[in-house]
Amino acid sequence: MKKYSNLPAFIKNYRVIYLIGIFLLLAISGFVFSLRFGPIISVIWVAFVILAALLLYSLISSLGVDFQTYMTNLYGRVSISQTSALDQMPIGVMLLNSNGEIEWVNENLLNVIGDRSVIGKNIKDADPELNQFVQANKDSGPAEISWRDGKFSLQVQGNGRAIFLLDLTDVSKYELLYQNDRLFYGLINVDNYEEVIQDATDSDSSRLIAFISGRLDNWAKKYHLFLRRISADRYLFFGRLPNLKQLEDDRFSILDEIREESLKQNMPLSLSVGIAYGISDLNNLADLAHRNLDLALGRGGDQVVIRDNENPAIYYGGTSNPMAKRTRVRARMIDQALSDLLNNTDVVFICGHQNPDMDSLGAALGIWRMSRLHDLPAYIVIDEQNLQRDVKLVTTKFSEEIAAANAKIKEQAAASDDNQPPKLIEYPFISEKKAMALASDQSLLVLVDHSRPTISAAGQLLDRLKSSLVVIDHHRIADEGFAEKPLLFYVEQYASSTSELVTELLGYEDRRKSPLTKVEATALLGGIQLDTKGFTAHSGSRTFDAASFLRAAGADTQLLRSFGKESKEDLLVKAHLLELTDLNENIATVVGENEIDYNSVLAAQVADELLKIQDASASFVITRRPDKKVGVSARSDGSVNVQLIMEKIGGGGSLSNAAAQIETDNIVEVKQQLEKVIFDSSDEKK
Repeated sequence: MKKYSNLPAFIKNYRVIYLIGIFLLLAISGFVFSLRFGPIISVIWVAFVILAALLLYSLISSLGVDFQTYMTNLYGRVSISQTSALDQMPIGVMLLNSNGEIEWVNENLLNVIGDRSVIGKNIKDADPELNQFVQANKDSGPAEISWRDGKFSLQVQGNGRAIFLLDLTDVSKYELLYQNDRLFYGLINVDNYEEVIQDATDSDSSRLIAFISGRLDNWAKKYHLFLRRISADRYLFFGRLPNLKQLEDDRFSILDEIREESLKQNMPLSLSVGIAYGISDLNNLADLAHRNLDLALGRGGDQVVIRDNENPAIYYGGTSNPMAKRTRVRARMIDQALSDLLNNTDVVFICGHQNPDMDSLGAALGIWRMSRLHDLPAYIVIDEQNLQRDVKLVTTKFSEEIAAANAKIKEQAAASDDNQPPKLIEYPFISEKKAMALASDQSLLVLVDHSRPTISAAGQLLDRLKSSLVVIDHHRIADEGFAEKPLLFYVEQYASSTSELVTELLGYEDRRKSPLTKVEATALLGGIQLDTKGFTAHSGSRTFDAASFLRAAGADTQLLRSFGKESKEDLLVKAHLLELTDLNENIATVVGENEIDYNSVLAAQVADELLKIQDASASFVITRRPDKKVGVSARSDGSVNVQLIMEKIGGGGSLSNAAAQIETDNIVEVKQQLEKVIFDSSDEKK
């Protein structure tokens, strides 16, 4: 029985016991039955049963021994195979003991290490660099490391006792080859080409075309690009990603070259470039390049926009003021397009940016008047509880003007024989909540003086009417876009203000049945005056044409002066902020106290005042706002692009007038962030 006890456990299970039981039952039954045939038969049966039992026992014993032998041999073969596989597999394997000493290393990893005496050594002595990687990535999943002139995927298991290294060196080489072989697609637009060429002689035109094409051909050859002219003012080019890296290192100096040399020839031109990369499908790549070019043009031209499908756009250039157009054709076309939209809507909502200024309100009143000219109900969405002093004075004066007009309408109705109730002028200023209740699928939303959804004064209404949207603005376009493409996108950076753009549109309307009122004309003039700093900045011939039109329409300079008057308290706050001025080289900076909330308009006015300091090229005013954000007002004389600086901290604007609002209550952090961006921008110019 000792031999039986050594059998594997599965042979001693209940099935074997059942088998023995059945065998005994049959043996006893057969013995009882054999007694009927005499004792000789019974003895023979007993002998048979004993023989069968011995054979069965022998069979079970040999089966257990054979099974044990088979399993032992199988385990040996598996162990040998595992060891051989670990030794020969293309993954490096290293096993450590609890003291960090190397117990075993497979052949693959030994070839990388190059030292076959490492076994028995502590890993920190055998390879300190590998030990650092191991300690930093214990049980943290695969990590890519650069080790011994190669790249590896490292995985550490068993609390640092089992190390696996997959060699990625060849994969990295192929990946680099793939990346270097990928194409980028670019489009070049010659800004202001049509305006320059229309007054030029044939010889001048030919010379200009030859100049541009020659410079671009040399540029393309230098950087190994394919370049083709596809229209009079547009070029297509493409190359490989390493070529794009070279262009970025050069910071697209071709823009400065074209601008400066064309200026010497009295034909001022600039280039706008849109570049796309990172997309395998060439059609989608070309489409993205077109969108990037549109973004460059929308930001004023003379710049490069580079973007793939996943990352934010990168900008180069944009250091010059956008050139004014010499034709009013575009304004007339926009007016016609806007009139068509107004003729196919039921109600118009007009919305400016948060904390509206005079330009935002003036432009809104101009669009409200245009809607009235088309006999449409129109409303200006505004928060009347949080308005700047000058804007509040305008809304109050406009309300009085509407009340006087309604009183006159009632008098005329009373004097007439018509029994119909008089059609009174509705009060135009409403809250966003009321606008949401009035809006329908046929309504039209017009955004004025901003083209960034995040700073709109009616975000919910914008989301509600995102498919019925018109944008009128004069700021450079930011990377931030709308959920859907606006029906009409009228953004002109050359304009002094949005009020100037709206005034030009009103010039093409028939105003005889509903002329501009004195307050409307004065507010539009105030918007132009605000953004031109009293017609001393960003003022072109069309700016003065618009101002002249408004004066003829009844704009009152005395009334405008009353809107701009300041309280004694505001003057004292501005004087206090000016006392905090810090002038570092050509940058004037003011940082308000962290415990005081400052009016954003006052901060902007202080930024304007700082530019009057001798040698100051740019100014930045950092203050805490009433909404508990930190605001930055930035101004420049045109030699510093404050828009690019503000965009890097989450803001935007135009080349010489920009701002940012940052979600924080720590002014010092914002100052440090701004200083770093200014320092980096200075380094980029060097």
